[in-house]
Amino acid sequence: MKLLKISLSLTVATLCALVNLSKAIAQSPCAPSQQDVSIRSTLASAGFFDNLRNSDDSIRYQTDQLLSQSENKAGQLIQQKSPCGSSSCAAPIVAVVFSSTPNITLAEYKDSPSCQKLLESTRQNPIVYGNRQFDTQDDAEEWYNDLTQGDGTDGEDLYNRCPGQCSPSYSSIIYRRGGKFIITTSIICGHARDKDDNQYRLTSSLRWMCL
Repeated sequence: MKLLKISLSLTVATLCALVNLSKAIAQSPCAPSQQDVSIRSTLASAGFFDNLRNSDDSIRYQTDQLLSQSENKAGQLIQQKSPCGSSSCAAPIVAVVFSSTPNITLAEYKDSPSCQKLLESTRQNPIVYGNRQFDTQDDAEEWYNDLTQGDGTDGEDLYNRCPGQCSPSYSSIIYRRGGKFIITTSIICGHARDKDDNQYRLTSSLRWMCL
């Protein structure tokens, strides 16, 4: 599974991806300037059997728990006074900002030079799969799982653009609108993950948006 890796460089890279992702979504001029509301950050196992069994420390289980918790919190937050301001703005939306980053990356390995080049280029111009729309949360999660495992049209495209030992790092903005789940995912292609560690950092927060 090519999920996410975390080193100091990729932590900075993920923050850059979120900035570029916000630009990709092209928020309205009346969008609020509030900071994101942190929900939770946790480590999860990428082990094959852990995820096959859906054990409580697996990425599969923890992602489902984290997104469900974030959805519930988003439903509560939207009931509060919107910071969007002007009545000319569209109805406010509370989006879930979700990132998945491997815990440790390798320092020396065969594909290191090419992965470094991809890291530098995708920091500046992340790979973006924008405005994917789904009828249900299960459909949205299936697309995301396919993307991270190199399956489906987007997943195959990603693995072609982030090849070899290079590891993608994902940042997604997820919200509901018009009865649909809408996801925009921004990806930085970085250094190979350390499979001996085999853990990923999952982080979720909420963001007011006025689209």
